[in-house]
Amino acid sequence: MRKRNRFSGKKNPVHLEEIFPSIDLSSMLYIEKEMVCSELFLGLYDKNAIMNILTQTGIINILNKKGYYNLILTISRNESFVSRLYVNFDSLDRNTRLIELLVRQSRFKPKQTFIDDIDLDDGFSTLTIEWLSLQDPKREFTKKRPKLPGQVYPGLGALRNIQEMLCILANTTRSDALLDIPEHYHGAVIYSEMYSFFSPIDGGRLNAMMRDFHDSPLADVSYAICYGCLINEHTGETELWKPSEQIYPTSGRLKNYVNSTNYKEILEDSANTHKYSINWDRYQKLLEEGVLDEI
Repeated sequence: MRKRNRFSGKKNPVHLEEIFPSIDLSSMLYIEKEMVCSELFLGLYDKNAIMNILTQTGIINILNKKGYYNLILTISRNESFVSRLYVNFDSLDRNTRLIELLVRQSRFKPKQTFIDDIDLDDGFSTLTIEWLSLQDPKREFTKKRPKLPGQVYPGLGALRNIQEMLCILANTTRSDALLDIPEHYHGAVIYSEMYSFFSPIDGGRLNAMMRDFHDSPLADVSYAICYGCLINEHTGETELWKPSEQIYPTSGRLKNYVNSTNYKEILEDSANTHKYSINWDRYQKLLEEGVLDEI
């Protein structure tokens, strides 16, 4: 299994259809076109403004406590409307990278309707997280905090802080939700404390996995799923991880959607009708073959 190229392109939604190309950017953001430029993050924030948000949300304090002081911010925006924020220390070398955040303003409409009594036919705007990495290059992995799929260095422990920052950005751009498509099982689990799947069926599947793997280390489960060791207990077949959209609602309409009785009923029914296990023998064999090093 090859490592993911983090800059290979935007994430592909499953249950939502992107209609962004037909939307005028200035009307979507309620700002003038001339305010959108490649030197401003999201067409709005210069380096000083981003530094203020990083300070306000406690991220700078976390970095300082870990011994990172000489911070270098890099911001850019490309022709695909992807805004990039990099935070390095001391230099711009790859091994000094602390934060990588790539976000894109999008507009989606559902490909399918899960909740009939909440109208989302006209779509909704999102701040889509294309890539997020929070890493501590000076720290090593431990048995208590082992390496997770896709990690190069241990995390910074600043996920809730970066979530606060993302909420500020979403509110400024008047987005209806933050949106992420988790590449790995552990990412979906970690995000599930704050985010909900747009599809309550997929949310139920994740809840079933979390229930069935409650006593197993998250890292082992996530790697095992990457290796193709996830078993659907009802069919006896191997099942692949199928990432789909997780959303953090920032508008009343989407908050009503994920909090609705119908959504919760579908979620619970999905969890109750799914059961999973891990082929630990296959996992151990692949582990011994060194496949772990390839993810």
